[in-house]
This record gives sequence, structure tokens and C-alpha cells, in this order.
Amino acid sequence: MPPWRRRLTGLGGMYRVRRSNAYRQLVEILLATDGLTRLDARQELLLLTGEHMGLDHAMPVTESPEPRTHLRAIVRAARRAGRLRELRDALLELRPDDIGAAWFNLAATALIRPDGPVPGDLMLRLVEELRAHADDFGRAAVIRYVGDRRAAGRPLDCGPVLPQVLFRLYDAREPVSASGPDPRRADLLGFLRLLDAEPGRSGRLGALIAAAPRGGRDDHCPPGDGVRSTGERQVVIQIRVEEEDAPSDLPYTQRRYSLRGFHYEGVTGDKPAFHCSWPSPGPFTGDELQAHGHEFLAAWRAQEQVDWDANRRVEFLLPDSLLGHPVELWPSGSSGRPLSRRCQVVVRSLRRYKDDFLHEEWRRRWAALDRDCPPGDALERIGWMSPDTTGTQTCGDTDCPDVTWDCPDSKYQPLRLTDPSDVEEWLRLHTDLACLGLGSPYDPEDPLIRDAVLDALLEDGIPVMVWRRDAGDPAALLDELRDGRPPTQLAELPDSVLEVRKRKRHDPASLGKQITLLWDDPTCVFSKQDSPMSGTRGAGEGAA
Repeated sequence: MPPWRRRLTGLGGMYRVRRSNAYRQLVEILLATDGLTRLDARQELLLLTGEHMGLDHAMPVTESPEPRTHLRAIVRAARRAGRLRELRDALLELRPDDIGAAWFNLAATALIRPDGPVPGDLMLRLVEELRAHADDFGRAAVIRYVGDRRAAGRPLDCGPVLPQVLFRLYDAREPVSASGPDPRRADLLGFLRLLDAEPGRSGRLGALIAAAPRGGRDDHCPPGDGVRSTGERQVVIQIRVEEEDAPSDLPYTQRRYSLRGFHYEGVTGDKPAFHCSWPSPGPFTGDELQAHGHEFLAAWRAQEQVDWDANRRVEFLLPDSLLGHPVELWPSGSSGRPLSRRCQVVVRSLRRYKDDFLHEEWRRRWAALDRDCPPGDALERIGWMSPDTTGTQTCGDTDCPDVTWDCPDSKYQPLRLTDPSDVEEWLRLHTDLACLGLGSPYDPEDPLIRDAVLDALLEDGIPVMVWRRDAGDPAALLDELRDGRPPTQLAELPDSVLEVRKRKRHDPASLGKQITLLWDDPTCVFSKQDSPMSGTRGAGEGAA
């Protein structure tokens, strides 16, 4: 028996937690979570849990108007069905900024995966004892520990809240040697020692911390079954630009906007989990957008401590008026270097993201992106459209009358727009088309191209679009993509665009500075991102 296990046995099981007591603790945490005393919020939680379970209905639970009775039934149902993970993830989406959800995340994870850096039953007792302390307990320890980690070049990827720090340390992904000490345990114990020195801690908390296993060659804890064990770490940063005074006939420079950032993390191929979010002071007008964006990125990156060495993508959720805005050129820090030289930067349709009524066709087109397509020249599977204007160009072996833009090689016959309704028939004939190229840039002031693009997005579910903002030759764009990192599948397009943006960076006329990539992944949609948030008009409108 490992020494630390003998030590715990000698304590008379002071912090061993029977599983029934642990589940009662989950109920108490849910009761203290904002809004869950309301029946409609609990129903919403059950519906979202059902979605995580792959159901088309809410997780079945006997309903009760009495909150404690209903929440007890919810936890019991999740436990018996082995779906505590889905309940945890649903709560994090429903109440992403609530400290109750953060405590539930930590406690549920200790139950789901009890083989963390310290035993799961110890972590559960720590959660129980810490929640009994004052709300601001541990704040000084969090600030000191997070600052020390940042200064050491090992920033902790979480928000500045006690349960989030504990969760990140318990769920750490550092590799563990089979013969040496567990570095995850050393990190967690270092933070616990800071808590042990906090004024106002109870004697019980001090005893729990003192009894924690100190590590050694004979007490190695293997990694659990969560995101630590396999796959490449993926960070998704969503920056949401909300139009405060929509609808409006004013140009975008005179409209008012606000910003909010959301940080998600997971393993490539899985839906990332929410970690934290920050608002930006606002609102402000569109002509101040880039300046505010620069300040927001710099301040948020310093506070958020995102691990920029991970596989990362920054997604801008934009209103219709800004889909053509060059967000990838926003400076990412004090050096003034564009964000898009360091990571994937894509835009997304905020309107479609928020309206789940539009998601069915969107998901279908996304599933067709690379379906049944062997690796090859993926760029030939982009369908092209542009307004029909005077001129004559060549499309393959035939003449394209009355069009001034070159038609790149494609398996799809290009669409020469004369009316936005042309899109409906064209896409109906090409049910497998998932990536749309624009021969003319998106312009919210041009009703023909604007309405055609929005129709393709909102009605026909096109998930991917690419265009040049300078109205240049689209064939030259494809040449640049092929010269850099040619995609063999359309799924590689964000990496190919990133490569083009990095090349010829000192050339002011570089085409990389003119590419907009709309990459709208319907599997990377986070329910309840519209929960009430200060400074954002229309909060609570019902995200996807």
C-alpha cells in the first residue's frame, strides 16, 4: 500500500466521501447556482443535457416544482444513466460565468475521474470545505499562484476564480513518468500550500491539505479517461462583435458595437469545453472598431493566459454589416503584428450562430464538406458566384458571356448573379456544394451580393466561403493557396489560408492581406453564449 494511502487510512477516513454524500454535494452546488431555483432554468438544463446525450429531447427526469427535489432527481438520473459528464458540460454551457457551475465542474470531474493528482474523494472534501468559507477566500492565493506561473513561463489556462484554478490543476495535462514523481501533484500541492497560509481558513481545511499525498515513486496516478489522455490540444477563441443598435440604415462606421471574448478548450475532433469569457468596455462606433479590437486582444490575452502554443483558432462572430471586415489584420499585441500571422483567424455569421432554426441545412452541408472525396486538389470543389456585369471572359473551354471575373477551374458551373433568387436554384442543383467562392467581395451596401451571400448562409446552409476583399482575380487567390500549403481536403483550408497570410508579409500589396475566410463549423456552436452579459444588447435571445 502506498505511504499516502496508509496515512489516509490512519486518519480514520476523515476525508473519504461516500458516493451518496458526494452526489448530495452536487445537489447543494446546483441549488446555489444562479437561476436553477427556477423551473424553466432546470428544464433548459435538462434539454441541453439531452442534446449532449445525442437525444432529440430533454433527459427524462420526474419534474417537481420544489427545486431541491427536482435537482436531486436530476443528479440521480444522471448518475444512474452514467451521464454525469453530459450534465456537467450542459451546466457549463448554460451558466458559463457562474461560480456555482465552476464548483460543479470540479466536483463532478472528481467523481467522473477520481484518479487525478490527488484522490478524487479528497478533492470532493476540499470542495465541500472551501465552499463553506467566505466568498473571497483564496483570492490572494489565486493571484499569487497565477502570477508566479506566468512569470515562470507556464501560464495557467483558466480564469482567476478559485474553483477554476483547482479544476485546471486537477485536470492537468502534464505528461506523467511511470517511474518518477507526478508533476501534476507537485503543482496542485504548491497551490494548496498557498491556501493553507490564507488568513481565515478553517482547521478542517488545514487538516485536509496537510493530509494530501506528497508524491513519490510508489504513488503514481495514471492519466484518466478525459481530454488529458489522447489527441492534440485545441484552443478556440470566439470574439463576438454585437451590433447594439440593429437594425440600422447607417454605414457600419456610425453604428454602435460591443465586444466579448469566449475561451474554449478541448481535444482536436471533440467539441471544446467552455472555460471563461471577458467583456470589453463599450459600446463604440464602427470607425473605432479596430482600435478597440487591438486594446481588447492585448488586455484579454494578458488576463486570460491562453496557451498560444496549442492548436488554436480565433473565430470572429460578426453581424451581417461586418462580414467583410478585415478582422484578421487586427494587431494582437504591443508589437502591432497582425493576429492572423500567428494562428488561424476566421469569420462566422453571428446571425446564423444564434438562430438554431437555421442549423439543420447548415449541419447537412458541413457533413458534405469532404464526404466521399479522396485527397486531391480540394480547391476544385469550391463553387464560384459573382454579379453578372458587362464583358467577356473564358471559363475552361467555353466562353462566359457578360461576366468580368475569371471563372476558376471547378467541378461546379459558376453562378453569374442577376438576382439574389438565382442562388436558390443553383444550390438546389448542387446539394453537395459546401464551400462557396465569391468572384466579387462581400459588400453589405450592395444588395445583390449581400442578399445572395446571406441567402446562401441562412437558407441553404453553406458553411464555408472565401473571397478577396480587393475585388481581384479569384484565380490568383487559388494560385497562392496552391503555392503555399495546397489543401488536399477542404478541412485543411484554414491552414492553407494561414500559410498565405504569413508569406510576403512585408509586401503591402500581398494577397494574404486581402483574404476573408468564413469558416462556420456548426459543431463548434456553444449553447447559451447569449446568457445575460453586461454591455450587450439582446442578451438572452437564445443561442444555438
